[in-house]
Formats: sequence, structure tokens, C-alpha cells
Amino acid sequence: MFCANCGSSVDAAVCRVCGTPVQAGAHDAVSTVLAGWWSRVGATIIDSLFLIVPTLVLDLLLGNLVGQIVAIGVQATYMIGLQTQPSGQTLGNRALQTRVRDALTGHTISVRQATVRWACIAVYGILEVFSSTGSSSFTALVSVLALADCLYPLVSPRKQTIHDRIAHTIVVRA
Repeated sequence: MFCANCGSSVDAAVCRVCGTPVQAGAHDAVSTVLAGWWSRVGATIIDSLFLIVPTLVLDLLLGNLVGQIVAIGVQATYMIGLQTQPSGQTLGNRALQTRVRDALTGHTISVRQATVRWACIAVYGILEVFSSTGSSSFTALVSVLALADCLYPLVSPRKQTIHDRIAHTIVVRA
């Protein structure tokens, strides 16, 4: 069984890592194989390549600021819409045979979880845009945070990114 708060393995009434009480009647429904780091990176690259075309088109048609705002909406719709489907897969996930699941139950993630997951990633991009016009130390900080999120599955026992932990999700092999 895994803690719903921190994702650590739990064998008692309270998580020994974060102290969160284990839900009564909770069971370990997540018995599938966790996706590897390279599969996750590959899926992200494919999704990014797929989304770059509409982003550039919207930017050209609507102008820089309005185009970027509309592109963010398109990207959110794509990520949230596909990850909340029963398959839990974007096009990148399908190509690399991975899917996003609820970390506690192993079921399809909710719209709230998908929104939180996407928003965490979107914040890095938005901060990067704003920081590019300001302080180089702020730009470096944002870059380090994004890199830490990307590399976190290499040290996480459940191969979760920081945004996975915040949204209570995992990525598994399909």
C-alpha cells in the first residue's frame, strides 16, 4: 500500500515518512509496472513536437501575447482532456506505451488531478517567459526547478516527478 500524500510504501496506520493517516479500507490497487524515465521523456518530447505546430500557428495568426494565451488553452485542453480519458494517454504516451494513473488507486485520474499536473508544468513555462525579460538569476532558478522536476523520477521510489507528487499521480507502462 502507498501513502496518498507522499507516495511512500505504508505498512501501518500512519505513514512513517510524512505522518499522514492511512485511509481505512485503502488497498494497493497499483500493481502495474511503473514507466521508466526514458519512456516519460520520450512521451514528453512527442507531445511537445505535436503541440509546437498549433502554438506557432496561433502565435502567427493572433499575435505574440494573444496567440500565446490561446496556445496555453489549447495545450491545457489537449493534456487534461486526454489524460482524463479511460486510457490516460496523450499521443506521446500512446507512442511510448505509458499512461497516467491515480497514485493511490491506479484508476483514471480526475480532471482536478490532470489540471494540477498540467498547471505545475505550465508554471515553469510561464515563469520562464517572464524571467527572460528580467533577472538572469530568476531565469536560472526557474530552469533549475524545471530540471529538478524532470530528473526527480530518477531518485523517486515510485518514479514520480514533483508534479506527479503534487497531483497524486503516477505514470505506468500501458
